[in-house]
Amino acid sequence: MANYELMLIVNPTLSEEDRTSSIENLKALFEKNEVKVEKEDVWGDKKMAYKINKSDRGFYILYNLDMDGKLIKELSKSINLDRNIWRYMFSKQEA
Repeated sequence: MANYELMLIVNPTLSEEDRTSSIENLKALFEKNEVKVEKEDVWGDKKMAYKINKSDRGFYILYNLDMDGKLIKELSKSINLDRNIWRYMFSKQEA
């Protein structure tokens, strides 16, 4: 197991209910794959450096995860299916 960060940019125009639904689906995916969420940091609505889907704003969430790096490919496939998550990036954290 290693420490990873996962940064998400979620559609900022979603209702609170839809955003919560997407986040709960992601957490269920973590649980299913035995990914331990060390910390969830919701940054909220922020201005982006460039437009995505004609929007210059995004809803940011940062996760600190304890997981096997081999799961990234599997998690990425599932995250790509959620149209409400515009961008995401995994990065390995040094111990």
